[in-house]
Amino acid sequence: MSGKKGDLNLLLPGADGWEIWTGSNASGLSLHKSSEHMRALDVTGFRSGAIQMAIPVRQISAVPFRAQTDDLALLGDLAAMQLEKNGTRPALDGGQLTDHFVFGTAPEETHLTAIVMNPPSEGQLPRRSPQAFDISPRCLPLPSGKVVVWRELGRWVFGIGKPGHALYFQVLSGERLDGRAGNEIRLALTQLQMQGLLPEMPEEAVIWTHGSVTDARPEEYEAFSRGVDLTVTSGPKPAPTWPSPPSRLLPADVRAERLAKKGKRNRNLLIAALFLAYLGVAAYFYMDLQKAKDAAKQAKRDAGGISEEADFLLAHQSKWDELRPVVEDEFHPFEIYLAGYRALPNTKDGRFVRLTKVSMVNQFREIDSELRVAREVVFEGQADQEQQPKIPVFSGNLKKSQELESYRWEFPPETIDRRSGKLTFIFTGNATE
Repeated sequence: MSGKKGDLNLLLPGADGWEIWTGSNASGLSLHKSSEHMRALDVTGFRSGAIQMAIPVRQISAVPFRAQTDDLALLGDLAAMQLEKNGTRPALDGGQLTDHFVFGTAPEETHLTAIVMNPPSEGQLPRRSPQAFDISPRCLPLPSGKVVVWRELGRWVFGIGKPGHALYFQVLSGERLDGRAGNEIRLALTQLQMQGLLPEMPEEAVIWTHGSVTDARPEEYEAFSRGVDLTVTSGPKPAPTWPSPPSRLLPADVRAERLAKKGKRNRNLLIAALFLAYLGVAAYFYMDLQKAKDAAKQAKRDAGGISEEADFLLAHQSKWDELRPVVEDEFHPFEIYLAGYRALPNTKDGRFVRLTKVSMVNQFREIDSELRVAREVVFEGQADQEQQPKIPVFSGNLKKSQELESYRWEFPPETIDRRSGKLTFIFTGNATE
């Protein structure tokens, strides 16, 4: 089945199965098909055109926080640090599984939400690879100042935000919409308010209905209202939209497929270039028309051999690129650690600054649609309060170190550990090529 030019297929998690919405943001999306399939792999009936996929809430962890800066260039690093702090760092080989979205800004302050996507398990992606991914709460028009509750793939979820923006969302632990679910949402709202991310507690909770037997019953409304301690109303779930720009999420399987297609295209171009060069050399050396034809025939026969050689060269280059992070000795963990140790402002007579933890990342990441080597080193340490002047000396030595000149450093102010009374610091260096 074909659609209009420019239309998209939005694969959206419905109440009890996946839904296909078609159309465009300009003309609006309409429900094309509603299924009872819980696995995206089993969904069929897409129209021609690109597929966009909304990731369900159950596969996402949201970490909202306040950043003490309005410099948007710093938010990516701050979001990564916040995820690391909360223990939600994604798998290194899972693809691009993190992103962050700005919810609001103020002078020298930004409210944003960092997200981590669970690596999709078998059956959680459709047969035809989506062109782009985003999270389902960003595809739904969340009303400002209200809590919204709806069903996704057989589970109740809730979110709070505003149209086009989601501050926080979570799948509820129980399968029923009852008092315990209300208490769970109330606790999440209280935590957001304590963080300064929710200036005022919402006065209303909206339950989106789906027109099916799984909609909440009157007695569930009553129990949920007592638990959440808000006015509860209901209304039909609105039509979704596709966020612009979409998120940078890209699971490893889809990224590998795209890189394979790109490699095949480059390989074909290389074969074509070699074939044309072969013909050009043949035409230059053989002026006789018949000899030129014979050379062209020979070139066609040799194209298969050239293809195998080109495949070998590309595979060799690809393997070498994969090994770069571990064979370049200037980035070996021991070399980095030794450079950091030499930068410490300690002497034979006294150790003023101590390193308590050193962590390093040295891997490939997709940056601006290109697979590049990304490196990160984090020095965590401490010092007595009377030795505070030694900490800036250490950060200055790191910036001046020739062994670490490839890194761009971030030196946030040190903090005081309440238990030990010592000054603690976390210095982060990043290098991307």
